Amino acid sequence: MIPELGLIFLIISTVTAVLLSFIPLYASYSKNHYLFSYVKTLTALMTFTISASILCLLISFLVDDFSVAYVANHSNTQLATLYKVAAVWGSHEGSMLFWVVSIAIWGCMIVFSSRYEDQLYIGRMIAILAFVIAGFNLFMLFTSNPFARLLPNFPVEGRDLNPILQDIGLIFHPPMLFLGYVGLTVTFAAAIAALIGGKFTQQHASYLRPWVLMAWVFLTGGNAFGSWWAYNELGWGGWWFWDPVENASFIPWLVATALLHSVVLSQQRSSFKVTTLLLCLLAFSLSLLGTFLVRSGIVQSVHAFASDPTRGMSILFLLGVFVCGALTLFALKAGLIKSKSEFSLVSRDTVMLLGNIVLVVAAISVLLGTFYPLLFELLDLGTLSVGAPYFNSIFVPLTFVAVLLMGAAPLVKWQHESSNRLYPLAALFAASAVIGVLVALQTRDGFDPWVWIGATSASWIFLSLGYLVFSLRSQGAGFIAKKAAMLIAHFGVAISIIGATAVSNFETQELLRMGPGQGKVVAGYTFVYEATVDVESHSYTAIQANIRVTDSDNNDIGYITPQRQTFKTNAMEVSKAGIMRNLVRDLYVSSGQQLSDTEYLVRISHKPLACWIWIGGLMMMLGGFIAAMSGLYNLRRQQVAATKPLTTAQFAVKEPA
Repeated sequence: MIPELGLIFLIISTVTAVLLSFIPLYASYSKNHYLFSYVKTLTALMTFTISASILCLLISFLVDDFSVAYVANHSNTQLATLYKVAAVWGSHEGSMLFWVVSIAIWGCMIVFSSRYEDQLYIGRMIAILAFVIAGFNLFMLFTSNPFARLLPNFPVEGRDLNPILQDIGLIFHPPMLFLGYVGLTVTFAAAIAALIGGKFTQQHASYLRPWVLMAWVFLTGGNAFGSWWAYNELGWGGWWFWDPVENASFIPWLVATALLHSVVLSQQRSSFKVTTLLLCLLAFSLSLLGTFLVRSGIVQSVHAFASDPTRGMSILFLLGVFVCGALTLFALKAGLIKSKSEFSLVSRDTVMLLGNIVLVVAAISVLLGTFYPLLFELLDLGTLSVGAPYFNSIFVPLTFVAVLLMGAAPLVKWQHESSNRLYPLAALFAASAVIGVLVALQTRDGFDPWVWIGATSASWIFLSLGYLVFSLRSQGAGFIAKKAAMLIAHFGVAISIIGATAVSNFETQELLRMGPGQGKVVAGYTFVYEATVDVESHSYTAIQANIRVTDSDNNDIGYITPQRQTFKTNAMEVSKAGIMRNLVRDLYVSSGQQLSDTEYLVRISHKPLACWIWIGGLMMMLGGFIAAMSGLYNLRRQQVAATKPLTTAQFAVKEPA
């Protein structure tokens, strides 16, 4: 009964979304105040029914209702309750439902919390969100029904959740990524609403900026937690592999970063408005393209959700409808958007514009590297592999340029900057380059240009931020506090660059044949394989290696216990790495296949400053969150006094007969 209720709620929400996608637009066009008054009611109904639908799916997981195909394929009576909850979004159907629920809740928050004077703009925005929800709901109902039954013959036990997904990463990574995509959906709707209205003012940009920031924060968290999850769970020892599915979430993040800085220009300078709207459309389009890549089955990856071509073609159809419609509207209406374009060549406006161009070019380069092999194979031209060498050779130099512009932007004035004030910037860059040379000379080969790029980039950010704080000291601590969000986020970028550079270029790794009583010195640490023990848990059995670690002074610093796990429900084997962490380094050990009665293949790695990658990511999220909350607070304060009900100046009220 519960699954049928969930399906009914899903159908009701679909009908409501279809109505809501037309009523505000028609009311705005016909100036019918009476119809417009239904927007809040329909939004609340849509949000309630779609939320009730996912609640029914959650209950189905909790009560082990294996007559529901989605539950039978992704749960088990032995699965921990926490993972049963996470399994709701752990695969294709549930993740799509979670995505739609998040869009509805976000839209409901906008409708009921907004005091924005231009209610017609909000109405158009909700109509576009409802249109997207209706499209995704129809997609679920016809191709990806999360409540599909296995009747009359259903299993008494489920297949269990994929062992790779039984990790805390499942609790954080997918929801954060989906919430980021939801944020991009909101910005897409805001851009379409502005284009339909034929105007995009500084007030519109002020309203849009916090939502862009929150989308960026969630996307940053989704990518950061995803790399952390892969690092911990997969046992490969890496933190980024340029996997097509990883790239699918990284590309929208790059465009969202450009959008974040573009909307600042639109808000504060009333400039680049058309660019901001275009980036809103592109960011959402790329998130849909990534969704198609993950769910179509055209790539094979441990990250991929589904491999059903029918679903892939359905998503491709939605992508075509949304993107083609949006770009057509942009082509017709962009000329109506007026922007201020008066600024000199040497100014913060120019620096930020160049930075946005570099970010978009970087996104395009990753997009080409990801899809070119797929197109090559699709055209029956053979197989082609594009790996890390391509991405590193293209992306790293572009990132270096973007970092240089990022450090320079806060130090130059809006509109026009005196050339005399550029000398301190040149001195700061020279100092950064010297630091980069000194660090690059520490590599085993004498001088590594990749290390120089990383060290110079991080030094440049630190020095430029320090100089900025020093130059602002005369304006008081309060003024510096206003810059806190930017300072924290940019400082986080530098921290992540240091971690990525250190791990990528100074890692020490050994692939060994080890058994009880054998030891090996790696990077000054002695690893002694003491024993192999059997481990039993409620969901798996494991062969665990107990490896004692001592430092260069022969002091014990602890044990590392990598495991080779075999899950009881499906006999799937998973390598679980053992990691000993601190702020300076990670000691990473993974256990491979058995080579003899007592010996196993063991990979030992010393990873300097590995945790800095994710500490930097958390700092970026914190900076973005502070900026978003500050923007919402200022917006709320400005709007309270300006709140006005809809009047006959906005509508020629037409009461029903």
